[in-house]
Amino acid sequence: MAEAWDSLEEWEEWDPESGTTFFVHAMAGSCAGAAEHCAIFPFDTIKTHMQAEGASSSSIRSLVRQEGMFRLWRGVSTMFTACVPAHAAYFSLFEQSKIYFGANEEGHHPVAAAASGAIATIAHDSIMTPMDVVKQRLQLGFYNGMSDCFWSIVRTEGAGAFFLSFPTTLFMNIPYAGIMVASNESFKKVLNPTNEYNLPVFFISGGMAGAVAAAFTNPLDVVKTRLQTQ
Repeated sequence: MAEAWDSLEEWEEWDPESGTTFFVHAMAGSCAGAAEHCAIFPFDTIKTHMQAEGASSSSIRSLVRQEGMFRLWRGVSTMFTACVPAHAAYFSLFEQSKIYFGANEEGHHPVAAAASGAIATIAHDSIMTPMDVVKQRLQLGFYNGMSDCFWSIVRTEGAGAFFLSFPTTLFMNIPYAGIMVASNESFKKVLNPTNEYNLPVFFISGGMAGAVAAAFTNPLDVVKTRLQTQ
């Protein structure tokens, strides 16, 4: 098990001299990102309705009763368009930044980990933001599909509409990524000081870190949604 964990550590951190290619690591990040978005997409749709329209839980239930459960998946196809390049950029830059800032060295380096997460987030959001605009408008029931939404926005609002929320998105996601990564590293150090393979600890640490980061940045997420769906 120790040897397997050593191999897993090499894979997660992507040492350029380990034999794992940049392309393979980037594709692994892309697949992880796509799986993440697909798994939580119905909850993301509910969140979008609540933030954009102030929808209550009863109105969400009414929407599902009228249009079916698959209504919560409307717009999921947009995630595959931008998710692969965005997450490939995120995971790849994150690992390279960790090496540059020394986050992979022995000891506890939350600042280095946070800086790495922030840099990777800038690259991710520059790719993801335009398609996130399309996704949220489809989630609210506007337009007939991804292509119709995209070209309608270009014709009526101009291409700049896709990046209207970009400053707010960065202002939200950079601290979100920094807080989440630093918290996750800290929780793992506390809950798993021996750095052994412990899947439950990884889930608990990640969940707690995500909750902490979301608590700090949720107000800005509401602003972002309003800008993208106005």
